[in-house]
Amino acid sequence: MKLIVQDKNKYVLRADVDEEVIGNLAKFCRQENIDAAKFFAIGAAKELKLGWYDVDAKEYTWKEFSEKLEIVSLLGNVSWRENEVIVHAHGSFSNQQMQLVGGHTARLLVGGACEIALEKLEGRVEKVYDEETGLYLMQ
Repeated sequence: MKLIVQDKNKYVLRADVDEEVIGNLAKFCRQENIDAAKFFAIGAAKELKLGWYDVDAKEYTWKEFSEKLEIVSLLGNVSWRENEVIVHAHGSFSNQQMQLVGGHTARLLVGGACEIALEKLEGRVEKVYDEETGLYLMQ
């Protein structure tokens, strides 16, 4: 992941072909001591792992994609769970027929490039497990 521009608390980043975006974004935030942030991205993907969360069952249904896809929109936030940076992302992706898929984005392998705008927020956001939903929620 390459830092293109930094302006105080704002960063423009680029991930290139074959880079995994979610993990590398977490690594970047650890290196830059970013404790809370929001981000959005566009670009192209060639592999994805998307999820849909069933609150009643408290589990994800996962689906993997291995095809050329446009990143129509990737949005998310950065927080912490214990001593680990958590990148929480949801995305919408389009295939060659202009059909969309989307959901919780656990993995995204870049197909062409991915351009990311990240804004560091003041303070630290922690996530703690919530029994009712089965999710780690911001505190």
